[in-house]
Amino acid sequence: MALVYATINKETLLHICSNKRVSTDFIIKKTKLNAAKVPLWLDAANPSLPTIKQAKVLATCLHIPFAGLYMNPVDIPLKRIPNIKNLRTMQGTSVPDDSALNIAIVDILLERDFLTNANKEFGQLVPTFAPNMPSEDDPIKWAQAIRTQFSIDLGTQYRCPSPRQFYLYLRNCIENGGGFVHCFVDVPVETARGLAIYEDPLPIIGINDEDRPPAKSFTLIHELVHLLKRESSLCNDMTHMATIAGEEVFCNAVAGELLVPTKALKIILRDKQFTAPYSVSDIQKIANRFSVSREVIIRRLLSIGKISNIEYDTYTDLFNQELEQERERQQIARKQGIKIGIPQSISRDAIDRTSPSVSKMLYHGFSEEVYSKQDVARHLSIDQKHIDKFLMEVSKWIR
Repeated sequence: MALVYATINKETLLHICSNKRVSTDFIIKKTKLNAAKVPLWLDAANPSLPTIKQAKVLATCLHIPFAGLYMNPVDIPLKRIPNIKNLRTMQGTSVPDDSALNIAIVDILLERDFLTNANKEFGQLVPTFAPNMPSEDDPIKWAQAIRTQFSIDLGTQYRCPSPRQFYLYLRNCIENGGGFVHCFVDVPVETARGLAIYEDPLPIIGINDEDRPPAKSFTLIHELVHLLKRESSLCNDMTHMATIAGEEVFCNAVAGELLVPTKALKIILRDKQFTAPYSVSDIQKIANRFSVSREVIIRRLLSIGKISNIEYDTYTDLFNQELEQERERQQIARKQGIKIGIPQSISRDAIDRTSPSVSKMLYHGFSEEVYSKQDVARHLSIDQKHIDKFLMEVSKWIR
């Protein structure tokens, strides 16, 4: 069978890669396409073209519609990547290739544009983001001010049935307070856990979709602190290592205090069931109470003097070992074709990674017959058969 080549606009391909700051090495590694041919496809003067199948792989890698490769460069919706302070701790000495992250940043900026334009089209008002924090950098005062400004209720936190529900609650509180929260995909967690881009209106918080819900909650508050300081940042280390920047230490401290307030934690520790030395079961119960991770709890116990540095390190090593063992168990299960954990729900995953405001806008547009199910599915990058469940869930937020 003769190969069918894609007569793409190579100027457009170059334009996309240049604006998204995507390297040729990244494309080769990500797509596993022929390393000798990819540079030729990126050379406008070279007549070499990819096949239809190869071009589709390129489009998927670059997060653009396949048809976009045939368009004129000026017709491709792209955004300039803003200046973002890099507060990440890097492994090794080599300069990282941030192509995947750059693609993700453009995705989030375009998603914010979609919401902004839809708000204008439907005459929707945008909540005002009005930073009004204490003048001194006191984590307790900042946490209290954030809870007040964004109506984050401790009682509601206690009633959340799972860390996932608490994350969704926090996300909604922040968007009601004028923020824009959206998950980015296809980026390793070690590359970036979160990002903040200060815009006015709708400042952006980006969360890595690969992270667990408790980690997402911590990142969410951490990045919110950056926005409240009117900072744009990239972060990947939510620990308390001495190697991280001073502003990261403060953002972590505020996030820890907000998620597990000192007063509330001390009250819980008065319960006779919790006596030092605390067992792993004790820590898990406290974590469940606040809908956070065990790692957050042991850090909070250390910060209020309930455990020593040696105990903290012991817990950390133990939790890391358990996590590694769980990863190995899942890897073995996958090789054996055994499904473990919570069954995947495409509609639930779409809910979790999509800005609540965007989800509600898609529902509103569908209700007004402006968007079809196909439009909603295309926007969410999921199959149309999952849209009914998505819309049903979003409808509960509107009532």
